[in-house]
Amino acid sequence: LCRKGMGPGAIDRNWASYGSEVVTGNLEEWQRRMLCDPQTSGGLLVSCSPGSVPQVLELFRSEGFFEAAVIGRLLEGDPVVKVA
Repeated sequence: LCRKGMGPGAIDRNWASYGSEVVTGNLEEWQRRMLCDPQTSGGLLVSCSPGSVPQVLELFRSEGFFEAAVIGRLLEGDPVVKVA
């Protein structure tokens, strides 16, 4: 549906709110819109120290979340999200 331009109205409002801090690289428009879909906001990202990654992933997998994975890292500097 997102490829056809369908989605909640909040997608555009979300992008207007924080889009200036996101570097999307070569994403297609429908992929960029998915980043802003409020149906995927909250509860999907977890932050932990690099040293605790194995234990955190094991905890998720022991609870049935077998697709849990490391998808990024935090760095010092100005706030920006880089999507590759």
